[in-house]
Amino acid sequence: MSMSFGLAATLSNSQKLTPQMQQAIKLLQLSSLELAQEVQAKLDSNPLLECIEDDDYESSDEMEDLDHTALTLETWNQSGTDIDSEEGSYSSEFSTEVKDSSDTATDIDNAYDGVYDDVYDSDYDSLDSSYDGVDSHDSLDKLQQATIDDSAIDHSDSSAEDANDYASGAEDNYATSAITSSSQSSHNFTSLEDMDSYQGGTSATIQDHVRWQLNFKRLSESDKLIAEYLMDSMDDMGFVRLDIDELLQSLDMMASFYQWAEPIEHDEIMAVLRMIQSCDPLGVGARHLSECLALQLAKLDPATPHLKNAQALLKGSEHLVSNNIKTLTEQTGLAATDITPALTLLRTLNPSPGLLFQSYQPDYSQVPESYDIPDVLVTPIRRHTTSSEDEGWHVRLNPDTLPKLRVNQEYAQLVKRGDDSPDNQYLRENLTDARLFIRSIEERNHNLLKVATSIVRHQQAFLQQGPTAMQPLILKSIAEEVDLHESTVSRLTTSKTILTPQGLFSLKHFFSSHVSSSDGDISSTAISAMIKQLISTEDPKKPLSDSRIQAQLLTDGIDIARRTVAKYREAMNIGSSTQRKQKY
Repeated sequence: MSMSFGLAATLSNSQKLTPQMQQAIKLLQLSSLELAQEVQAKLDSNPLLECIEDDDYESSDEMEDLDHTALTLETWNQSGTDIDSEEGSYSSEFSTEVKDSSDTATDIDNAYDGVYDDVYDSDYDSLDSSYDGVDSHDSLDKLQQATIDDSAIDHSDSSAEDANDYASGAEDNYATSAITSSSQSSHNFTSLEDMDSYQGGTSATIQDHVRWQLNFKRLSESDKLIAEYLMDSMDDMGFVRLDIDELLQSLDMMASFYQWAEPIEHDEIMAVLRMIQSCDPLGVGARHLSECLALQLAKLDPATPHLKNAQALLKGSEHLVSNNIKTLTEQTGLAATDITPALTLLRTLNPSPGLLFQSYQPDYSQVPESYDIPDVLVTPIRRHTTSSEDEGWHVRLNPDTLPKLRVNQEYAQLVKRGDDSPDNQYLRENLTDARLFIRSIEERNHNLLKVATSIVRHQQAFLQQGPTAMQPLILKSIAEEVDLHESTVSRLTTSKTILTPQGLFSLKHFFSSHVSSSDGDISSTAISAMIKQLISTEDPKKPLSDSRIQAQLLTDGIDIARRTVAKYREAMNIGSSTQRKQKY
């Protein structure tokens, strides 16, 4: 066996993403909260990047001129010249009469590129030439010429103009309510910034609450011991899960071991149990559900209608649970007509008093309640016509979720051409990083608007009529229309929400498979909505079976198998017809 060492050169092709491209791809799939955290981390690490205050943001005239030029997006609306359009940045509006998808995507990109290419490409070319040793009499002037126009960068995003739109758009109640809810949620988080000071605090349990009430009762030492055993066996629902006979045996063993003078009797345990059951909330200390409801019925006014029937019904609760009505009527002596009003009275009681008490207690271990802030807002365009065919939709990004960034000009002016000192190199690298970061966010916002606008264009029937009008849609269709890769569209629709007149939805909600029907393809989401609608309007005493639902869908031209109906029904957590049936 021989071994040898040598050097060899190999040539291979490989594709690698630059750090700038990796950063742009990472920003695409971030939610609004994750984007805010990423922006804050970048602000902390890059001194040449700064956040624009609202006062400065609203006072920029150049920003308004740029936004008005870049963001009309009239290519989505070929007949929309009669609509009032003073819209903010990162917004688009269109009517139901639209152009061909391929032409639309091309026109949008041309409209976008016409503005942003002048801003970015020329500035980056001049920036590169300034660093390549081009003759210049004043390096500072040359740097200022090479610096990206920050007013164009910072204010080309949607935040400023949309903020003005929302401030002046009081007539648009729908959009105003969306901004109000998001601002209120942010205020709630601000008021709870000191949550850390409450960490370690505990909330009262149902056992603690009962112990506190027993302190006001005169109990002997043996009664206190019994009460502790009973309360320790109490679950979160407030039920005592300890068998009385087993407790009596345990206490007898303790009495013989410690040679107590008087052993504890069964009646004494029951007396302590009844004392616990007299505590608040009503029904606490019960050993099972029937006893819990009976305790609450005992506290009602004797003149309460159907009270006696309800108490009699609890005596045969095992037959009530098994739905054995014949045996139940024979045991309780009630007529079949008396069962329904008695059940109605029982349904007004609380089956778990412990959980009800716990729901009113503060839980400091939980994160404060948060609300989803939409990334995209969709509002109807109100025209001065009565025809529904003339309805249009205004799509824009939520200004509250968009970062307002710019390059710090004071630091940028300190960069000197031809200076390779560590300080100058540090400023130069951070200046380039800040500009690239701003551009990546701009591209993310622009592409998100394009994708959201395309989705709304396809799902206009859903916005007008509801879930039953959802159209089948796949990522590939949107990608081809907006001229983006399918993976880019997938990243853009991840963790993004859109607020529509039908409610708040994830962008992924609008993508679904299709099922063939007599009227063409129909979305699986629409079929699920139809099934849910049929079940919601059925007779509770004669619920629709999966076969009958299949037959009704077939009359509407939707031919699916019975097992498909069952699959959609189970996906919505709806029980079978047997489980939904109500006899009384």
